[in-house]
Amino acid sequence: MKKILQVVSIASLSLLSACSTSGPKREFVDSSTHKDNAPSWVLNTKVTWEDGSKIMLKSSHTVRGDERAAGCYDLAKLDANESLLSELANDVKGRIDNASQSISENAETILGKVRKGEYEGRVTGLRFTDQYFERYRIGEVERIDCYTLAEITKQDYAQMKRVVVDKIVAVDPRIKEAVTQGQINFFADKSKLEDSTRVPAAATQSTTASDEKH
Repeated sequence: MKKILQVVSIASLSLLSACSTSGPKREFVDSSTHKDNAPSWVLNTKVTWEDGSKIMLKSSHTVRGDERAAGCYDLAKLDANESLLSELANDVKGRIDNASQSISENAETILGKVRKGEYEGRVTGLRFTDQYFERYRIGEVERIDCYTLAEITKQDYAQMKRVVVDKIVAVDPRIKEAVTQGQINFFADKSKLEDSTRVPAAATQSTTASDEKH
């Protein structure tokens, strides 16, 4: 009898432990489609990706359940602008790093402002093509997650980058010299960037061989 009671007690404790650790579950309430089935672009784990001649950008925001979805979308769109500028600043800095170039304090300040959304140029060409919201409840708390999908052509993205690069070159003579010497290419295709960096080395070897013959 004692063994039976011990087994029951252990089982009861295990059940109570499981209940206490699992917590309240997320309960679907409503969505843009009125179904618990988010579109594939929402489920995409990437925030930015390329699609042909366009750059796609997904953003999201969360508000309380008693707030309007329209306001949530507006906040998500602001987040999209900031994400685009952050991506642009990281792109520029990454190409400088790949060229093993140092960057001045003034140039770093410019990139820092761009990352924070303090972009002095116009964010042109960013077009929002889709949006989705999902209302859910966890325990007694209701929330709304909203998502926006935007796109910008690579040409418009390059134009925005040009404004940032021009500002950096204007305040950093070393970067200007590196660009002039072809050591940094801010506008080469990322997929071709590694190949393009090998070209000068190959050309140098060819020139050296030619010089040795003479």
